[in-house]
Amino acid sequence: MSSDTSASIQAAVGAAQVIADHSWPGTSTTVLRLRTADGREEILKRNTSTTSFQQEHAALTHWTPSLGDQAPQLRAADEQEQSLLMTAVPGQPLSGLSLTPKEERLAYGRAGALLAQFHATAPPQTLPAFGSDRAAYIRAQLIHGTAPLTSREADVLHEALEILTKLPAQTGQPSHLDYTGRNILWAAAEVGVIDFETSRYEARGRDFLRITQRTLLQRRDLRREFYRGYGREPDATECELIRICTVTDAGAIAVTCTARGQHAFAAEARRTLAAAARSWPEPAPGTSHPHVRAPL
Repeated sequence: MSSDTSASIQAAVGAAQVIADHSWPGTSTTVLRLRTADGREEILKRNTSTTSFQQEHAALTHWTPSLGDQAPQLRAADEQEQSLLMTAVPGQPLSGLSLTPKEERLAYGRAGALLAQFHATAPPQTLPAFGSDRAAYIRAQLIHGTAPLTSREADVLHEALEILTKLPAQTGQPSHLDYTGRNILWAAAEVGVIDFETSRYEARGRDFLRITQRTLLQRRDLRREFYRGYGREPDATECELIRICTVTDAGAIAVTCTARGQHAFAAEARRTLAAAARSWPEPAPGTSHPHVRAPL
């Protein structure tokens, strides 16, 4: 352990060795895997973003205890250092594994069931200004323009932002908001989930967005199993939110990641936005079968 580890975390982890660095390239967040003297593996995460630290701290405090060993459990926290010590979730990210089709279907079905369980960890809340608040947040990312978007993509983005602004009150629920194969782990025919730094109360449907626009877009068999595991398909209101937020989220990510030189993230967002812009105003590809749009 380094000499700058806080006393509270040092006391919780004891004598431990760093055995792996899982820090994501291009970010300032540090994620270290530790092995304690008694052989346990734990994760020490230090986040330079106060918002991300606070969101993950809150999720680990209030929500992940209900998920047991399928999610990190908080061991210690240091708010001044913005550090969290948590249990390590068994498994490897689905995005990096080569599974048989049968294993993939089982994994994504169980991932859907786990997401449903997470959404039920706290009562729903009404979000009266979700749409206008979210639109204001996205517009703030575009203050310096919309490069590298095409004129068609920029036009669709601004149209989607106008619709988002006018949305009625939404029902909020505990949401992960980065529920993808990068953060869903697979081990011994069981799934787990990590990385709760974007977690917060969010409108129903938003948690379906990223996984829909990645793995489930091209794999209808996995999409079917995911929502079967979840217990239902997205309803009309959720499909409409996915339609809108596919455009607004991808547009903002493409712009900001290009400005920061995070080219892999920017390219992924551009691909998502380009597909959504081609189908606009119809639902983004892969968001529902059959496609349904709710009236505004």
